[in-house]
Amino acid sequence: MEGNSPDEGNGGASKSGIFLLRQFLQDPKVASLKSTSPYLVRRICRRLDLRGPRVIVELGPGLGCFSRALLDRLSPDSTLILIETNPDFANALARIPEPRLRVVFGSAVHLKDILRHAGLSRVDVVLSGIPFSYHKEAAKMKLLEDIREVLSEDGIFVAYQSTAHLRKYLKRVFPRVRVERQVFHIPYLVVLEARAA
Repeated sequence: MEGNSPDEGNGGASKSGIFLLRQFLQDPKVASLKSTSPYLVRRICRRLDLRGPRVIVELGPGLGCFSRALLDRLSPDSTLILIETNPDFANALARIPEPRLRVVFGSAVHLKDILRHAGLSRVDVVLSGIPFSYHKEAAKMKLLEDIREVLSEDGIFVAYQSTAHLRKYLKRVFPRVRVERQVFHIPYLVVLEARAA
């Protein structure tokens, strides 16, 4: 999986594919059998202003497709916080030898508490691969409200999803919402971008 699996250098893509399949079958919160393509990772990263010190939170990083791409682009004084509910994914990510990285085994619903514990109140980017369709409406709205609350004035929230259903909820919370359908990505994905200002 794009050279960034927990089995990298120890068996390659076939082992990482088996690892992801096992997690998909065991954990209903794992949204896909396939990692996000390098093309889409690059496309989304290009949207983000990563110049200078940045604080970025990734919700549901899985095996770290975006995490490693972000670390390649972030300045030395930036911070990347990964929040992952799957213990195997969290453990694999925690083994990345990177001082800018903080891996939290926990749920996105505790976003504000996690940031407070890290001594942070504002972030520049929240990137999410978690399947919002699995959440009940009240929980979904609460998470989106929390995300807006922690974003800096010029911050951005980006979610990649299998459908555009999140758009109507984003519009209740954010004044600016943009939707882009990635028809050439397999599986089909929708990228939603929201800004607080």
